[in-house]
Amino acid sequence: MLIADDDPDTRQVLQDAVRSLGHVCTVARDGLEAWDFHHAVRADVILSDWSMPRLDGLSLCKRLRSVGGAPAYTHFIFVTGSADKTHFIEGMHAGADDYITKPFDIDALEARLEVCRRAVMIQRQELEATSSLRRKSDRNFLDARTDALTSVSNRLALAEDLEVVASTVGRAGRLYSGAMCDIDRFKEYNDCFGHVVGDDVLRRVAQTLQDGLRRGDGFYRYGGEEFVAVLRDQSLEEAAACMDRVRAHVECLRIPHGGRAGMPYVTVSVGIAELRPDTAAGTDDWLRRADRALYAAKASGRNCVITERDDDPSPRT
Repeated sequence: MLIADDDPDTRQVLQDAVRSLGHVCTVARDGLEAWDFHHAVRADVILSDWSMPRLDGLSLCKRLRSVGGAPAYTHFIFVTGSADKTHFIEGMHAGADDYITKPFDIDALEARLEVCRRAVMIQRQELEATSSLRRKSDRNFLDARTDALTSVSNRLALAEDLEVVASTVGRAGRLYSGAMCDIDRFKEYNDCFGHVVGDDVLRRVAQTLQDGLRRGDGFYRYGGEEFVAVLRDQSLEEAAACMDRVRAHVECLRIPHGGRAGMPYVTVSVGIAELRPDTAAGTDDWLRRADRALYAAKASGRNCVITERDDDPSPRT
């Protein structure tokens, strides 16, 4: 609670009365000081005199109401020696909530402050409920875009982010590369160890792939054992070098494959395509070209990175 009055005796009497009713209060010597206090720490209730130097009570009330977007409402009560109804109506039009004349009656003050207290409590409950709903909505939004098994972004998030990528490339001429990643012979791994162990491998590989990317890159589970990385501001060559390091990180996990001979550990194959500002076919074609490069990596023996080039795709191992 905030008290604004330029008369020290009145301030003291009002302060003592407010505190005797169980409220905490701050006192200001005029309207401008009261505004500074309120701006620093928002008051639930302001008890203000009408006539004060620098900034009077009416101007203080108008300034308070002119500031929109406040998270909570501040109750404004005039405590003044004038009993003129004209002042009362003018104060209400300015945004005041109530009006007490001096010398004030302690019971009348208590009744008005009790009304304010109840309103503040209701308001806080509503704000808490709104905040809780907002947090729940944010969680639901995030959950809808997160793969439940691996905790990386899912295909819905990829579709939404690709819309942003497409507009960014066309507007700002930025360069992106897309990498399609697939765990090699994962069906054989599941056949050997079972799906529960396979799910754990999916999580470990997904986390390793994501950890190897930069903070601004996107990473998504595309489906099954396939993942997509969207590499911002990376040419085909830069993306190939990046993904080759990530591929090596997966191999260094040394997860026994247990399937076909010649594959002692779980590995990934990667296909990369570049999205340029002059690419008219869009992001769907971009992913198709990355997928073709991935198939070329599979055909080249797996555990490698291949970039798609119209003339000569070249593998990295």
